[in-house]
Amino acid sequence: MPNIPHLLSVAALAAGLGASGQLEAVRRAQGLLEPRVWTEVIRIDNSNPSSRYPRAVDALVFELDSVLWLYTPTDGTQSLSLYRNRAEMDKANLGPLLAAIDEGFTRWEVLPRPGGPLLGQARPPNGCFIESIAILLRRLDYGASVENPRLLSYYVSCPGGMRGHTVLQFTTGGQVQVVDPDRPNRVIRISHADPDDPKNVADRIRGDVARARHLPLGEFLDRAPAHFLATLQPHASKNDEQALPAQADAPRPTRS
Repeated sequence: MPNIPHLLSVAALAAGLGASGQLEAVRRAQGLLEPRVWTEVIRIDNSNPSSRYPRAVDALVFELDSVLWLYTPTDGTQSLSLYRNRAEMDKANLGPLLAAIDEGFTRWEVLPRPGGPLLGQARPPNGCFIESIAILLRRLDYGASVENPRLLSYYVSCPGGMRGHTVLQFTTGGQVQVVDPDRPNRVIRISHADPDDPKNVADRIRGDVARARHLPLGEFLDRAPAHFLATLQPHASKNDEQALPAQADAPRPTRS
């Protein structure tokens, strides 16, 4: 998040994507995560005329930290699950979770996987959350030393409300380091920061951060690449598990 005008221009670009551009962006986001992350692309029929989302919404559902997440070019990434450790049941019961994001999200379908490679190299709009995960996966593939990897999401006040940005945070040899997907080839070394305090780290990236949060990525350190071919099912399961803890610094859904 280098500056507020940049954030607004990215949001405007995402809002202006046509149907084909929207699906292409979602497929690019999917390609950044697979094969190490379970993903599915869905198309949602949006019946809410006052929604900020388009009439047909192409979205990526993926699993991280025992939770399902939803990426759309319009709104970036936000939590989809309401409970931790029930991702498998949520995959079979997406309807209520989608309706909690927008009341117009009443019908959806899983789109078939494309037969060939994904086309295009442009970054997916509002994709910093997913791009930060992809940066970690590339570093692990190259054999780079990575300790305690986390997503660091931080938020600033902008015209129209809070806007968020997500970067990769990790430690190497006791030194806190950050890689911003806006500058993926540059490693920022953070001095005199508490690595367990997201606001403390974010304040050393920029001076106007209102709040920040961490999401652990340690699950990838011992995970071998594997293809996930299970598909979402349209029927429901209503067995509630452990509720996700409330975020003190960001209400659900959180977007970045």
